[in-house]
Amino acid sequence: MLKGIVSLLLIAGAGMIFFTQTKSYFPEIKEIRGRISVYKKTIETIRNVKSSVDKLLGEYNSISQENIDKVNKMIPSGSESMKLVVQIEDMMKAKGLTLKSIDAKESIKESSVKKEKEGESTVSLMALSIKAQGSYQAFYSFVNDLEKSLRLMDVGSVKINAVGDKEVYDFSVETVSYWRETSK
Repeated sequence: MLKGIVSLLLIAGAGMIFFTQTKSYFPEIKEIRGRISVYKKTIETIRNVKSSVDKLLGEYNSISQENIDKVNKMIPSGSESMKLVVQIEDMMKAKGLTLKSIDAKESIKESSVKKEKEGESTVSLMALSIKAQGSYQAFYSFVNDLEKSLRLMDVGSVKINAVGDKEVYDFSVETVSYWRETSK
């Protein structure tokens, strides 16, 4: 019996020593458990972001080269004012219009979009003032071709003036064209 009491006292003493000595570690353990919880939430967030990035990358890679070429034609990279003037002139000649003049003025930068690898891409505007002469039917056909063209252009105004008694008209068209300016 004495052995049982001594054993019980030793076990109780060991328990008291354990709890009194380790009591100072409990707040630290609680803090570490809190940090572990935060780290687990962060890891879960990173996994969700990674799956979103993988999904978007898959969608981006699924875009066909043909569609990329169409977008590049709509809003070309770099000012292609001379190429645009030549395209408009060719369209007018094909419809039987006589090009009198085209005034191109590059104007303000519209907006900026940051890209990590390619630098900053800025959309700029180019105002075009086109003056031509010909029949109304030819002009109508030219405007339809301009509308169906992949090149993005906003028509601001159209002025039509009759020339003499014939069915010949002077046409004045104010448009805005867009292009991307990329700086590295």
